[in-house]
Amino acid sequence: MLIDKVGGIGPNYGPRKTEPAVQKETPVRGTDNVFISEEASRAAEVARTARMVQASNDPERAEKLKEVKARLARGEYDNPSEEQLSAVVDSLLINYPENTPRT
Repeated sequence: MLIDKVGGIGPNYGPRKTEPAVQKETPVRGTDNVFISEEASRAAEVARTARMVQASNDPERAEKLKEVKARLARGEYDNPSEEQLSAVVDSLLINYPENTPRT
């Protein structure tokens, strides 16, 4: 009786050479782009203009503007007080926090 060698039944059962794994390149990420259509630009301009027109028709704003013009004519802003300067600085810090000095 003949006994075959272990793993010797056919040609497919022999030892194989391993092939190195193929490394896929990671895709390079591009930059993001935003394109605003002409229609959207026009709509934004119309909305901006509408806000300006609405603000110009505001009676409270007109009254404040009249007061400021009168103060300018009287020279009240030529030498601002400490209180006025402090109010301006506070307003700037609130409205433009990115310009606040870092400590």
